[in-house]
Amino acid sequence: MGEGEREVQSEEISVLSIGSLLLRNRWRVARWAALGAFVTLAAVWTRPVVYPATASFIPAGADGGRSALASLAGQLGVNVSASSATSPTLTPDFYVRLLTSREILGNVARDTFVVAELGNRRVAVEDLFDAKSGSAKAREEAAVKELTRRVSAEDSKTTGIVEFRVGTQWPSVSLAISRELIEGVNAFNERTRRDQASAERKFIDGRLDLAQAQLRAAEDRLQQFLQSNRQAGSPDLQFTHDRMQRDVTFRQQLVTSLAQSSEEARMREVRDIPVITMVDEPMVPVKPDSRGRAIRTAIGLLIGAALGALIVFLGDIVAKRRAAGDPAADELARAVEGMRARIRRTVRGRGKVSA
Repeated sequence: MGEGEREVQSEEISVLSIGSLLLRNRWRVARWAALGAFVTLAAVWTRPVVYPATASFIPAGADGGRSALASLAGQLGVNVSASSATSPTLTPDFYVRLLTSREILGNVARDTFVVAELGNRRVAVEDLFDAKSGSAKAREEAAVKELTRRVSAEDSKTTGIVEFRVGTQWPSVSLAISRELIEGVNAFNERTRRDQASAERKFIDGRLDLAQAQLRAAEDRLQQFLQSNRQAGSPDLQFTHDRMQRDVTFRQQLVTSLAQSSEEARMREVRDIPVITMVDEPMVPVKPDSRGRAIRTAIGLLIGAALGALIVFLGDIVAKRRAAGDPAADELARAVEGMRARIRRTVRGRGKVSA
């Protein structure tokens, strides 16, 4: 018999021996598989059902966020790119982070909602999420942490649409939180836009006062020149007059542009137009999320069977080592038996106490 044939025969014997070992201990493997399936099913079954509320929106374009400074630069012939003229709060990634930030979730954690599933009772968010111990700050921290776990958001890189999801065991609460998130985003945008517009207006007003003073000074110089040179005709005088007139005209245009920009900034301070456009309004499905009982139970069954097979293999190896007189195998077997005895005593003790 050649060396190759001996290797093939050895592999066949090895596979047959493994199969024979598993068949002899099939009920042991089956018990472990059943235990894995039972533990997984119990874990899935005890999980509360979740009713997710979903919504999506898209940030406003660059035209809606064009600042007064960008408009002023355009009137003066300076090209300002859209990225610099648009507030960074208009990027979809910013909104993804904003929806799960403490700025938004903190206000939700301090709010109360009417829960239809609890008899239309008004319940605080902290009480809904069992944040009942500790100080008010600790309760709020616990509620924010729970909201962070229940709120998720993502954006589409191709369309720029931001989609978020809120999942709780009460459909009315999921819907109320999602609406509160939208209101919080709009309030944050409005406050940020007003602060930015106010800062721009103050800056422009300062430049306007300076430009008006410079215009008056240029007009005074031109007036004084005209009064001092009533009989024009000299080329030098005409040149000086034209230059001073151009300076006055330029400063008049600058004052007019600054005044328009200042008025635009004042209007932006009181503007309450939402910066986001809703694509899908908040909605809760009729049925809750699937808990994946069948798939999870099957996975638990496979994991339990694999664990049972591993225990059978290890037991067979230890038995062969003990038969060969290996002291380490004897020590391991005694340790395992002692652990089993302690587990049995613990289970029997708890059974007597409960009885």
